[in-house]
Amino acid sequence: MKRELTKQILLGFVLTLSTVGLSVLPCSASSSPQLPSSQHQLSANVPLNSYIYDYLEKLDGLGYLQEMRTGAKPYTRMQVAKWVQQMTSTMSIRPDVPPYAQTMLSELQRAFLQELATLLGNSQPNAISLKEWTIGETYYKGNTLSHQGTTSTYQPLAINQNGYRYAPQTNEVLSLRLEGNVNSHLVVSASPRMSYDKLNNASSDLESGYAKTNINNMEIQLGKDPMWWGQGSRGSLLLTNNATPQTAIKLSNIDPLRTVGFLKFLGPSNATFFYSVLEDDRSDVKYPSFIAFRTDFSPTTNFTFGGARTSIVGGQGHMLKGGDYWQFITGHNADTANTDKWNSIAGDDFRWRVPKWKGVQLYGELYGEDQAHALTVIPIPSEVAELVGVYIPRLSTKGDWDAHLEWAHTTKSWYNHSLYRNGYTYEGDIMGDGMGNNANRYYAKLTYFTLDGSQFALNLEQVAQQSTKISPQTIDSIWLSMRTKVEKDMFMNATFGVADIKNMGYTGGNKARNYIMSVSLTKEY
Repeated sequence: MKRELTKQILLGFVLTLSTVGLSVLPCSASSSPQLPSSQHQLSANVPLNSYIYDYLEKLDGLGYLQEMRTGAKPYTRMQVAKWVQQMTSTMSIRPDVPPYAQTMLSELQRAFLQELATLLGNSQPNAISLKEWTIGETYYKGNTLSHQGTTSTYQPLAINQNGYRYAPQTNEVLSLRLEGNVNSHLVVSASPRMSYDKLNNASSDLESGYAKTNINNMEIQLGKDPMWWGQGSRGSLLLTNNATPQTAIKLSNIDPLRTVGFLKFLGPSNATFFYSVLEDDRSDVKYPSFIAFRTDFSPTTNFTFGGARTSIVGGQGHMLKGGDYWQFITGHNADTANTDKWNSIAGDDFRWRVPKWKGVQLYGELYGEDQAHALTVIPIPSEVAELVGVYIPRLSTKGDWDAHLEWAHTTKSWYNHSLYRNGYTYEGDIMGDGMGNNANRYYAKLTYFTLDGSQFALNLEQVAQQSTKISPQTIDSIWLSMRTKVEKDMFMNATFGVADIKNMGYTGGNKARNYIMSVSLTKEY
């Protein structure tokens, strides 16, 4: 078992290096002269549920960010700090910066004060401290729905929560985030979560916890932290924080890599590889490996794209041997279910920013699984899923109104497999798009920004699960969300929504309705 795990880790690492090219050089985020290896600054990750991602998207959409944000999240704090530097410089020479945008920038400058000081040459303090706490109460009424084809569930109005599911009626949650630098080559972070509800009573878990170090420009992270790969806003086909984060070893570069030679046109790049072992209590195959790698490229200042592949591999009684490794690398599936030893998803995604269209951003994802066996030389997926979207940052002249429009589709073959019958899941949740397989989603979001930077959003969504069946399970949802500052370093978030379920349980005429009311306070330090 140990020998096989070692082989799979080395295999994944080789695949990652191959996606970057044979020759890459480290470069700074702004393509300035290369940093000495001693200056590759380690930093903690920005949690996926942070408002910082919304702020970056908005200020980017308004034209203040020079670079393209890549599709591999979470971003690191130093990565974001460099973007804050860029936006500060750009906004300082713009005469038309609206008040809400200036407020957002001020909040980012405050949140990344230490990292901005480090970029100016100051040393990072070696200390671990409480960075924030969040206390919230949620009232949830309704059904948790079962997917078909996978042993996973879907909770309307409550996806992408790191595997957390609401119990009926009231749910109280307290979460903390502690992190800091032990020294210049060791960063640690921990986010414990305590909750109480009438179904599970009191419970606690570690939502995120990791340590990271580096060898020159290569960052090595060990632990669990949610990841999101792709450009989708409401969902993403390959990896999201819909499921519980996996405990994994993760390798990535700290500063962007510069492709050279005939690949120079690809521009700065970023590569990520991670390896984990899934549950040992799966009902299909115990402790299979999960291998994933991704590379992002930014050939121009207004276009970025990424290629990625994830694979459930091996497991008890199905370990790779001999020629299996070459078949796995080249993407060829076995001819029969009895000899199959992996399930892979691979493809590409992109984001295109169009300045002449007032900063409109077009994005998409195209991923596939299940190789077409008729094509024996070049393995091409026979089943593809798509996601397309548009972000309109200036619905109004000042940009205080914006909109997201998104559509996503998966086929019957997605997220399920003849060997790994639990599906593309971890701890009972789909690791990709929470809508599941054979599904369609239509999503729209309309957001208004007040002068003080508060956000109020109207969200509309329709999800049709098992959409090709006579009675697809359809969920029509509407919810209002808001975020506002209540005092210095303290913010309130609130969500109020309702979801109508038609053909619940894929039974014609069976209807239900779910409700959510949620309020939380977050204090930052």
